[in-house]
Amino acid sequence: MCVSEKRRKREIKKRAIAVSYLLPEERSKRSRMKTAAIVILCSVAVICLCSVQPAIDDPAEEGVFVERDHAATVVRQKRAAGELTLIQLESLSEVCEQNLACDEMMDTAGIVAAYTAHYGPIPY
Repeated sequence: MCVSEKRRKREIKKRAIAVSYLLPEERSKRSRMKTAAIVILCSVAVICLCSVQPAIDDPAEEGVFVERDHAATVVRQKRAAGELTLIQLESLSEVCEQNLACDEMMDTAGIVAAYTAHYGPIPY
């Protein structure tokens, strides 16, 4: 064994002896501190576990689902809000070209007016 290892072992023995020969007051103080730490940790765990919100089984209570009438008005507003893209106008004209009366009206009144007159409101 080298000298440094012997010194280290002596220091460990001294610490062990010093801890074992603590005064009763110091022992009780250490045990009270351990008890206090355990009580605090347990109380934090209880607070965390009790504060968890229970899961809601009914998704309608969360506000995810709405009434059918309300949803229909929202969808209609969204559809009416924007202008038609070129692809949408092209698909309307392809549908309107199949009907001779709609095709003739498309040449004079426009694609949207002809489609609406012959097929009803635009689906998008």
